[in-house]
Amino acid sequence: MKLSIIIASYNRAESLRTFLTGISSQVVPAGVEWEVVVVDNGSTDRTAQVARHHGANVVELPQSSFSYPKSLNIGVEAASNDLVFVTVAHARLTSVHNLHAGARHFSRNTDMAGAFGTCLPNENASYVEKWSTAADINLTMARRAQRIKKAGMGVLAANCAMIAKRAWQELGGFDERYQAGGEDTALAKSMLENGYDVVKEPALAVHHSHGLGLRDSVKQQVHQLQILGVPKEFNRQELLGRRPDLRTNTSA
Repeated sequence: MKLSIIIASYNRAESLRTFLTGISSQVVPAGVEWEVVVVDNGSTDRTAQVARHHGANVVELPQSSFSYPKSLNIGVEAASNDLVFVTVAHARLTSVHNLHAGARHFSRNTDMAGAFGTCLPNENASYVEKWSTAADINLTMARRAQRIKKAGMGVLAANCAMIAKRAWQELGGFDERYQAGGEDTALAKSMLENGYDVVKEPALAVHHSHGLGLRDSVKQQVHQLQILGVPKEFNRQELLGRRPDLRTNTSA
């Protein structure tokens, strides 16, 4: 089996270095090969240099053209393999078995189009984020993989998801009308409506959080509910107002 790992990054050179080092520790069955594609969303730091140093292919997307679905689409388009794992540079793999846990579902089922894991708090998580994810962790991490019947918030989240490129192509890729997010849920919904399978695999979990306090967490939840059904234009100032981690790094 061959796998393409797509990592979106904007001014996350050090986080990217940590992520790429972690990938090299993954335990997979004999014969499994992978490539790494880094989508550099107009970084002004050493993101591209770090990626190339670790043997990754780099695809450039200028900040003037950036949107979340566009970044994902150019990454998947650049992938050489049908099985694609999409994530972000400031996420961290949770174990040496993450990639194998997700990939195994595609080797068994030709109708499998998507697999995703749970997002666990990372070292910069706020108390609010730790509290809000505790219930999901307790309910899902000890479970076996489960087939998803209906797309909703967090399904096929683009920081810890594997997708079949053939299904992505057939369904028109990530819908670029969802400029401010929600394109991952929209694709999952399209997969299910067209007879494909999507599975939640607890062992595919990554560490990913933004250090949001209560006020920003509520704003983020409201925003996510708003974009589940209707594509929403990307508003940089609104996003920066909601995400202190992006304000600090002037990223998007």
